[in-house]
Amino acid sequence: MNMKQMKQYYILLAIFAMSISSCEKLLDKEPTDKLSLEDLFKEVSGAKTALAGAYKALIEEAHYQKNTMVYADLLGGNIKFSKTTNLRLEDVFNFTQNAQESTMNETYAYLYTELNNVNNIIKYTPSAVGSATEKTKIIAEAKCLRALLHFDLVRVFARPINFTSNGGHLGIPVILKPQLFGDPSPQRSTVAQTYEAIVGDLNDAIQALDASNAWVLSSGSKQNYFTKLSAQALLSKVYLYQNDWDKAYNMADLVIKSNQYTLLTEAAYVGSWTGRTPSTESIFEIALEQTFSGNSLGSYYDITNNTYRMYAANNDVLGLYSITDIRRSASMFNPITLLGTNYFFTKKYANTGTLSTPVKVLRLSEIHLIRAEAAAEKVSPDFTLANADLNLIRKRADASVTNLNLTIKSDLIDAILLERRKELAFEGNLLFDLMRCKKDVVRVDVTAITKNLPTTDNKLVMPFPINTVNANINMIQNPGY
Repeated sequence: MNMKQMKQYYILLAIFAMSISSCEKLLDKEPTDKLSLEDLFKEVSGAKTALAGAYKALIEEAHYQKNTMVYADLLGGNIKFSKTTNLRLEDVFNFTQNAQESTMNETYAYLYTELNNVNNIIKYTPSAVGSATEKTKIIAEAKCLRALLHFDLVRVFARPINFTSNGGHLGIPVILKPQLFGDPSPQRSTVAQTYEAIVGDLNDAIQALDASNAWVLSSGSKQNYFTKLSAQALLSKVYLYQNDWDKAYNMADLVIKSNQYTLLTEAAYVGSWTGRTPSTESIFEIALEQTFSGNSLGSYYDITNNTYRMYAANNDVLGLYSITDIRRSASMFNPITLLGTNYFFTKKYANTGTLSTPVKVLRLSEIHLIRAEAAAEKVSPDFTLANADLNLIRKRADASVTNLNLTIKSDLIDAILLERRKELAFEGNLLFDLMRCKKDVVRVDVTAITKNLPTTDNKLVMPFPINTVNANINMIQNPGY
């Protein structure tokens, strides 16, 4: 990685913190735009400010405000462009990205900056003056954020863990402490080691967080922060990506049986994607300040936004929904005719400015589908429960469908993956589901230079930025770049 970006003594947390008046106010001690680590972490209130900044940092275009939420649907086959100029992520859509100019380079650099900030929280909070209980929660939530960042990075910049029999192929640099100027240059861990670090952080956090599902900051809703249950929900997804089926099942089962989250009714589903109050089935979502009024993820789906609007649903994904499914084009998409062509844009993120909505990272419907897939794959398969979870999500969206009772494993898994595509469309999952299940990318109704690729193609994994490789003799580039 770029050492200039990674190895810094002064951190960006202070800059983030100064803009978080709705979370935790910055102490009135530092008049400059840089705050030393010593001053920032002198008291627990400063550590809380840093944690608030780390949560806020997730909402940037290089991360959840565009790139990581659009990337998997764009490459996987849910999105087509509704315009031909000023396109975002056009190179990865066409599979023409290169190490010099890939638009995911900014994501790589930004997420490692986020990691450095989070690592400072984990390292320096223990010495802060203040409540031991609060310090424990701050560190636990920061470890969840570190796990999420590594998880987002390894899915984009490395092969799935089952690419080799033991996950021994190269993953990403796993960074578990702040990077200073005198430190050795980081190098890539294996994918297995990367997941080991992710799981370790989440298990540490789950042990430290209490059963009240409480969080340490004073504002917002439980869904805006990592709690014991949201950490367990993320861990169930991580185990799914590891093919650790029994653990994925057990963790998803814990979250579902906690009864802390409830699936929305069919009637409430569409409306749940507007406003800034988390729904009953939202588990972790990234809050927006009440005063937020700028461009957002919704800018790219807002049919009234002529400048940014570009990510339309293609006919392939639209054709998956029945005429009675609440997620169909007539219910869950906004139509617009542009130059004689009809386009449909998801209502999940349909507005910008003051009407922008928080980005939903984990929802209960996904946890049911994780439990379904894990139930079918675990050592002692439970097809009855797998079918039940699958039918629960299918019938929530469309009460008229007939219950499935699939007894052939491959058929059941395919049905679950299909439902994941339908239910989680435009939520940043499709490409990763294809790759972890070793399915080829076959895109219909897109104008990409290259539409389809086999699951083994090098272009399905992003390159490490050329500046990172050139600046670090330990860094090995991904094949094909």
